[in-house]
Amino acid sequence: MWQIDYQTLQLVASHRGSLPVLLTCPHGGDGTPDGVIPRTGQTTPAGCDFELARDLHTREITEAVAQRMLDVFGEAPYVVIAGFHRKFLDVNRTPDCAFEVDAAQPFYDAYHTSVRNFIDEIRAQNDGLGLMFDLHGTLGLAADPADVYLGTAGGQSVARLLADDPQALTRQRSLPGFLRAAGHRVSIPAEGPLGGGFTIRRYGSSNADGIDAFQLEIAAPLRKHPGQRGAVIGDLAFAFGNLASLRPCSRIAPG
Repeated sequence: MWQIDYQTLQLVASHRGSLPVLLTCPHGGDGTPDGVIPRTGQTTPAGCDFELARDLHTREITEAVAQRMLDVFGEAPYVVIAGFHRKFLDVNRTPDCAFEVDAAQPFYDAYHTSVRNFIDEIRAQNDGLGLMFDLHGTLGLAADPADVYLGTAGGQSVARLLADDPQALTRQRSLPGFLRAAGHRVSIPAEGPLGGGFTIRRYGSSNADGIDAFQLEIAAPLRKHPGQRGAVIGDLAFAFGNLASLRPCSRIAPG
């Protein structure tokens, strides 16, 4: 069995796949970037949504989903994973909000250069189309309990997908549909931190150089319990691969 291998630069792990799918994981790392001290928030501009905690088990989930997609569909997605702890820098933010010392810039740039290059490659090989899944963890919303929250920046990050099919988020064979069929409670917040952050807004398909992008916030119980984590890994891999098969750019057969 072929195991996905990763190249690492500035604590950013990346894999060049062949599917028109990119998995990103900005907050699952625990490494210490050389020369970078933890952020304090004292020099961070107001309104930056300052957070220091890492998203537990999201790196393991991202790697396992990518491997499962290879095992099931015969091709691997593209992958970019931040290996540094979020307390040092937050790559799901604009540069002015992401870090506080100049030494962090190369790590931020390494992450976003990998994302940008992979999206450009996916678009070039698939007539400008592709899918991005940005994986996060959440404690959930008391007023809106769910297992998985899907952020689309109010539909902006999947603008091309919705233009092609206005029912793309409501059909049975959709990302929410696949996850609900697997037994998960799914919410699609229109706004707020779970509604979509910098990454999907910057690289989503409302941008001329973007692809359809989802932010997935996985609730804590699904990440922390090994059995539930294993189940959600399989469910996400199935959903991502089958959603890719529905896009005109796909080179795999529908599942």
